[in-house]
Amino acid sequence: MTPAPPPTAPPGRVPGSRRRSLPRTPTGSTTAAAPAAPVTTSAASSATSVATSVATSPAGSRATSRTTSAATSMATYVAAGTACLALLLTGCGPDDNGSPGERDGASSATGSVITPTATAPVPRGKGSRLPDDVNGDGYPDLRIPVPSRKGGLPSRIAFVHGSSHGLNPATRTVLRHRDLGLPSEDVTVAGATEVATADLDGDGYADVTTTAGAALDESETERTQATVRTVPYISWGGPGGPGRTRSAARVQLTGPDDGVDAQRPTVGDFNGDGHHDLALIREDRRSLLVLYGPFNRAGKAARTVPYTSPLDGHGEIGDLIADTIADTAGDDDHGGDGGADGADGPRATDLVVHTVNDNDQSGSVLLPAGPHGLSHEGHPLREGNSIAFGDFDGDGRRDVAVGDSGTRNDEPGGETERADIGKTVSVYLKGAARTAGSAPRPLKVPGMSGTLAAADTNGDGTDELAVSLGRGGVELLTLRRGSHATAPRVADRRLLTRAAPASVDGKAVRKGERAARLYGVADFDHDGKDEVVLAWGRGLAFSRYGERPEWWWITDGKADKTAFSSKPFAADKD
Repeated sequence: MTPAPPPTAPPGRVPGSRRRSLPRTPTGSTTAAAPAAPVTTSAASSATSVATSVATSPAGSRATSRTTSAATSMATYVAAGTACLALLLTGCGPDDNGSPGERDGASSATGSVITPTATAPVPRGKGSRLPDDVNGDGYPDLRIPVPSRKGGLPSRIAFVHGSSHGLNPATRTVLRHRDLGLPSEDVTVAGATEVATADLDGDGYADVTTTAGAALDESETERTQATVRTVPYISWGGPGGPGRTRSAARVQLTGPDDGVDAQRPTVGDFNGDGHHDLALIREDRRSLLVLYGPFNRAGKAARTVPYTSPLDGHGEIGDLIADTIADTAGDDDHGGDGGADGADGPRATDLVVHTVNDNDQSGSVLLPAGPHGLSHEGHPLREGNSIAFGDFDGDGRRDVAVGDSGTRNDEPGGETERADIGKTVSVYLKGAARTAGSAPRPLKVPGMSGTLAAADTNGDGTDELAVSLGRGGVELLTLRRGSHATAPRVADRRLLTRAAPASVDGKAVRKGERAARLYGVADFDHDGKDEVVLAWGRGLAFSRYGERPEWWWITDGKADKTAFSSKPFAADKD
């Protein structure tokens, strides 16, 4: 599951399982961080009941069981999380302008977050078709960054593994730079957390792909006046997880002189054939490469197609945002037949090309996908600084939402939307996004900050639009088709907040830096209902840029399923 960025965050519902990838990221101790409230008997017994049950995976092909020790461990986390943390969720209808109703009494919850010092064995699955399932057991995993406890060392990545009981922070895998088999750290361009996951070789286990610097030899340096070229690498997955004992494969591009931007690769299924693909920004930022899977173990794609930038001279490419890959093993697929929505089988994933920006609004172009791959002709979208795919009107087809947080480019020559477009979301319904010449009527979200996600928290097949708020927390918007065919209306909106207390680990936390932020969405227990993930980290690095998160709340939209600190994860590899 992929984490979430401030500028462009594109998760969407995965048909069938309703799993979803997290939005793109812009690129501990033995005691709990705060005193825990007493665990009530009812909460503990309820959590134990959930954690010790044996469930059949809705994927239909595997029965999943857990050992007593793992179940007991999960019961402890869930019970404590249920007792210590309250989900403040207010529901109210909109007024005629789609603005929020009353929110009196809504405030951020504070309380204890579990500090998981113990670890549990990671289940070894038999393979699945999920791009974010690194142990192949049929459940998506939560990927989070883990800073090293020792200064100067590169960050690690951790995968908290999903299960029929949801996330247990004790069941995790932490990977260092060398675990992924990447080249020497002194030429690494992207951090260890700037990775994507997808099953690129089709063996049923998600692989880890990232970009790193390849050192040039003396003749290349003399010819190009550069010492390093950024190229993508693949760390192959397997039952024991990615990397570990093998060297990462350097992805073969169009030629030896071809390089890419340091932005992490974007994964999708751009021709709907069921094989996972990669999209990469080339180093000139004026073109991109689409590599269609499957890949062989030498890093060569089945075919590679270059695309000139569809932005028509309106700036360099800053990000690529793809719709989520369909889970064709699901029991209720809404996927498509090589690009058609509403039929069984793989679904071709559209791609949005977003102009580079400094977290202000900028232009985007939607490239439709079909049986032959991505179109070279795109459809311009309204300028903004966040993107999300989802089925927001419940018609079984994929829509595109564009958010505008209200920031503006005030530099000479900077393009801008009119003032009333700020703090809005424009939702392009499927069909209208491809044919209409004008943008849909924007929906006002006064507090939005610039991250969007799609979440089906009640399992009804219709995505809510999750909007990150500047003051912290998330607003969940339920949309319905309006009087105009091209624009939906807001039928309901709910507020979800979390916050750290005034002191964490004995250190004060400033009042304006306590709020948790939207991190992403996924169905970790595969029950057909999405969980919304909120995260908090200390200082301005998190409150302004979302970097170095360390507290995590996993909610179902009405209650916490678990909440934990990831600080102890750094000790797993020290």
